[in-house]
Amino acid sequence: MSFRIAHVGAGEWSRYAHGPALQRLAQKSIVSLELICDLQIKRARQFRDLFHYRLASDNIHETLAEVRPDAIICTVQPSATAELVKSLLPLRIPLFIEKPPGISLIEAASLASESIAADAFTFVAFNRRAIPSIVQLREWTMHHPVGFARVEMLRTNRLEPEFAIGTGIHVLDAIRFLMGDPESIEVKSRSHDNPDVRDYSVWLGFQNSATAEISMMLNTGLRRESYYLSSEGTTAEATLGSAYSSDLCYQGYREWTGETITRELALVKDRLIDDGLIGEYENFFHLLEKGTPSTCSLADAARSMQLAEAVRNEYSGKLLPLCVEQAGRIITPKTSRRATD
Repeated sequence: MSFRIAHVGAGEWSRYAHGPALQRLAQKSIVSLELICDLQIKRARQFRDLFHYRLASDNIHETLAEVRPDAIICTVQPSATAELVKSLLPLRIPLFIEKPPGISLIEAASLASESIAADAFTFVAFNRRAIPSIVQLREWTMHHPVGFARVEMLRTNRLEPEFAIGTGIHVLDAIRFLMGDPESIEVKSRSHDNPDVRDYSVWLGFQNSATAEISMMLNTGLRRESYYLSSEGTTAEATLGSAYSSDLCYQGYREWTGETITRELALVKDRLIDDGLIGEYENFFHLLEKGTPSTCSLADAARSMQLAEAVRNEYSGKLLPLCVEQAGRIITPKTSRRATD
């Protein structure tokens, strides 16, 4: 089956990630690239010509009747995500949505609530869930009860006040993917010259007494994103590829037992595969073809947003159950050490 695609958002990240991935799927006849929309019509036309979409438009709603898509790809800026997705949910056309699902837990939970009410299929693009080394790490957890995890997200010159939600949410979602939902969180931070820009040290506690430590550091002079999971007498690790880790770092998947490497899987040196960009689309279209529920719906993504907002707010304590069916009842952690700085 070839899925007819309408795509909204022709910005820089779409050019780097989504356009090339969808173009490769089109070459395999998995998708038909019918429409690219952007508020800047010139940018939409350039994107159309670059990746060989059939039509370009600056208004998704005016063009949908002509295109009759099987799925809509939403890759706009986070600040525009909520309004766009909210307008599309009543159409009940399956939605593939770039992370994060909004700019706050309230936005994410509201979208999740409306998607449930509309009975709409949604899939949020947390690409770590489709990175081969992370997928292999999750398979490892099926045979080894995790006692401890350590995650590092080390970046250089990423001095963004909203880093925890815009980017850090990736590692929080990946830990949920690998270990399930935590019960408690402890957050400490260190400020840069701008007090709104902070490094974060995060501790997560799980029902089975497992723990995870996460470091988000914004200006280390090094790029590395790595995941270490330990069980009794054995450890597995995944370090992401060059978009997220320096070429000087080891990249790939390894297992350790008795201080010896027992298994090693290298990258395939294809960024669309190594970075999970092809994989997340293949997962999305596979679910649609089989008619099975989404593995990363807006309701699920809201739980990752809950963790990201807790980190941003420097909240420490129990994590309350998240009821997305009634977004107005969400209790958002507000306690912040930053208020006393």
